[in-house]
Amino acid sequence: MYALVLAMDVHGVIGKNNDLPWHFPEDLKYFKQLTSGHTVLMGRKTFESIVNRLGKPLPNRMNLVATRKGIEYPNVKVISDLVEYLKQPREENIFIIGGKQVFDIAYPFADILYITYVKHLYDGDTFLTLNYEGFEMSIIKETNDLIFTKYVRKYS
Repeated sequence: MYALVLAMDVHGVIGKNNDLPWHFPEDLKYFKQLTSGHTVLMGRKTFESIVNRLGKPLPNRMNLVATRKGIEYPNVKVISDLVEYLKQPREENIFIIGGKQVFDIAYPFADILYITYVKHLYDGDTFLTLNYEGFEMSIIKETNDLIFTKYVRKYS
């Protein structure tokens, strides 16, 4: 099962300067709860931004990095051909966490979209537009600043 996990503002902003343009502890807690103990898949720039922020890969998760450049990091698996990797059906939950290029490539393979909508406008340089046709949406939780949603692909 492939799931995209992301946050976006009301205009589709998902990033600025290779980082999130906002800081909501409840969203970070939700992300950690959702992905802990599972595999997370990301692009090289997202991986580098995480290591720059935390000083290490995401803990308590298998970190997969899709890149055509050679990188080596302890306990991190590199995927050189993302499309070929995604074509393989998976029993395990793989959470795809960014960035934009990875989201764009992985979207057709996604079974679930976990999207946190930020109820504010932010200045950003990275935007994402998704087509929700074929997905059924449910609201998991809502706060003053955020709406946590889950979209499940409907298969016929």
